[in-house]
Amino acid sequence: MEYFIILILILYIFGPKIADILAKKIKKTKGKETDTSPVITDYPYEKKMLLTKTEYAFYKILKAECDNRDYLICPKVRMEDFLEVTCKDEHLKYRGYIKSRHIDFIICDNKLHMLYGIELDDASHNSQKAQKTDDFKDKVFERIQIPLYRIKVGVGNYTEQLDNIFGKVEIEESTVQN
Repeated sequence: MEYFIILILILYIFGPKIADILAKKIKKTKGKETDTSPVITDYPYEKKMLLTKTEYAFYKILKAECDNRDYLICPKVRMEDFLEVTCKDEHLKYRGYIKSRHIDFIICDNKLHMLYGIELDDASHNSQKAQKTDDFKDKVFERIQIPLYRIKVGVGNYTEQLDNIFGKVEIEESTVQN
């Protein structure tokens, strides 16, 4: 009973003061946006070419081959743009593997259905880290059941390598249709 009386006295004495402090805080924030985004006053960016010189040289040859087949080329497609993480428990973990990686070229039909991906592999793909990334991409494409072809930069010419790829694709397409 004594504690109850002490509690009532404390509320009687300090209650109005606490209410006044809370009312002032509410009044200060009322009507104000609570945007915590950083204010950017400088934009230290400049445009650059979408494709490297090597990628562009390959693109021109690839474009001619794709135009003959009514295929579309989507260059430098971020993996997160065509993949969805299915593991809801660890969504952020698996999203982290794909959000900053891209595929050099995605080849689509004229309705933008993905047919296959193409990666250009130059000398930088010889490092252990790059090989792990390449292996990851290969396994992802295997999982989503879309072929991922690798073009070796500086090995043979692009037309021969593309003829080999398009030959495989046409065989696969005729097998699916039969």
